[in-house]
Amino acid sequence: MGRNSIASAEVVRLTLPDGDFISVKQELNAGESIDLAHEPGDKILSTILAYVVGWSLVGQDEIPIPYSPMQSVDERRATLRALTLSRMQEIVAVLEPHVIATQKTVEEKKTTHEVGVGS
Repeated sequence: MGRNSIASAEVVRLTLPDGDFISVKQELNAGESIDLAHEPGDKILSTILAYVVGWSLVGQDEIPIPYSPMQSVDERRATLRALTLSRMQEIVAVLEPHVIATQKTVEEKKTTHEVGVGS
């Protein structure tokens, strides 16, 4: 019997130090992974754009800061660039272990399902 070949659409919530959260993809699909790998320059914003699908962040007057995959990449990038440096560092700090764990899981799946050509 074959194995599932479609990436999970599951979203997980990662808590920031002050109790706010970011909602991130459990895993990237093949297209997103390839796009991220071929993104030129620094990968910080690209990784956040690839993984983050929402959050509980607010701006002035406690008004929620919109962030959704329904927004254009340029709009989401502009929103990320407008955050304070400390908030961006918090996002990176909670996202990085998730990305590393996801990559490790992908590598483990590859080694447990490798089959030689002609097998």
